[in-house]
Amino acid sequence: MSNLSLLVTESQLDTLTHFAREDYPNESCSLLLGNIVNNEYCVKMIKRMENIAHSEYSFNIDPDELMKAYQWASANELNVVGVFHSHLVGSHPSNTDLTFMKINPVIWLIYEVSSSTYTAHLLVEDSLEKVKIEISKD
Repeated sequence: MSNLSLLVTESQLDTLTHFAREDYPNESCSLLLGNIVNNEYCVKMIKRMENIAHSEYSFNIDPDELMKAYQWASANELNVVGVFHSHLVGSHPSNTDLTFMKINPVIWLIYEVSSSTYTAHLLVEDSLEKVKIEISKD
C-alpha cells in the first residue's frame, strides 16, 4: 500500500453508493474534485458524469463533458483528484481501467456492487498501488 490516502466523508461515499445503485446494472461514474496536500487527496465535491457506454462492464465519459468538468474545477480552484466508477463484481481495476489510468493519473475509486465495498488505486510508473481510504464524519 502506498503512503497516499484518499480523504472522503461518509455522506460522499453514501452519494457514490446511491449513484451506483441508481445506475445498476450499468457502471456508474463520477469525478472526485478537491485538493492534494501532502499525499492526501481530499475530496471536496462529487461531479456525477454520464456513462455514455451504457454498459455493465465499462464506462465512458463524453470527452466534451470531461473537458468542461476539468475547466469548471480549475475555475473553482479545485483539482480532479479522483475518478469513481462501479463494478458489478470485483474491485480490482480492469485492463480497460488500467489503460485510462495512464491517461488520468489520479486516484481511481472503485465500488464493488456485489459486496458493497470500496477500493482505491493509483497507477504510478506502470505499477498499481493501493491507496488508503480515510473516511471522516460529515
